[in-house]
Amino acid sequence: MADLGTTKKAFVIGARETVRGFNLIGVPGKEVKDSAEVMEILEEVLEQDYSVIILSASCTFEIENQIIELRKNVQTPIIIVSDVNMQVDVKQIEKQFRSFVGI
Repeated sequence: MADLGTTKKAFVIGARETVRGFNLIGVPGKEVKDSAEVMEILEEVLEQDYSVIILSASCTFEIENQIIELRKNVQTPIIIVSDVNMQVDVKQIEKQFRSFVGI
């Protein structure tokens, strides 16, 4: 088996259900209660060597613009996934995606 070095695969930040769901498949994570805590944990996790960071949508509601700006300045992909605590508007996700990739 090839040595993958110290790179960690993924980390999830968000609502309890999302974090626990990812934990079941071996992805570590941290439950958060509010957007301030999301940003605090996100900054800590970005200092580590993760390949991807996953955020639950319900925890990013108030900090969407901060996350968009952060995505522009870091190499680690930050992915927002829908969760049971929030109905995500598909058109809004498409708009954010287009903004992120520059279309």
